[in-house]
Amino acid sequence: MQFLSLLILFRDGLDDLTALQAALAQYREPLRQVAPDHLKLGAPVELDVQLASESDVLIESQEIAEFFPQKDSSAIALCNRRIELSWDMKADPGLITNLIGFVEPEVRRLVGKCWTFDPHGGVWFVNGGVKTGHAAAQKSATLARA
Repeated sequence: MQFLSLLILFRDGLDDLTALQAALAQYREPLRQVAPDHLKLGAPVELDVQLASESDVLIESQEIAEFFPQKDSSAIALCNRRIELSWDMKADPGLITNLIGFVEPEVRRLVGKCWTFDPHGGVWFVNGGVKTGHAAAQKSATLARA
């Protein structure tokens, strides 16, 4: 099974997903906690929600900010927390979009400033829309071949 993902990068804030789980309960979607740092949202399509705060997250944030620059790159390079949203690439795109539309604003509400990045396409998202496009996607393809 192949998966697609989005990364929500932020600095400090969530130590586990308890607050996010409570916030997502309002949407009345099936929600279960797999571990303190891992939730599954939705049915029949599931969106994996995983929190990471290891030291490699800071390194990853610095690399993303360097290779896919945007106006907030200096702040993005300081991000030490990441929520990865992942789903089966064969899942209904409309259902996945709805689930992401529940999670991303709640993360933003809980942590304040955050940035959503598509590591496969090399694009940033702002309020559900793509912020950077073709040039970043070309860089992503170049990095993938390296």
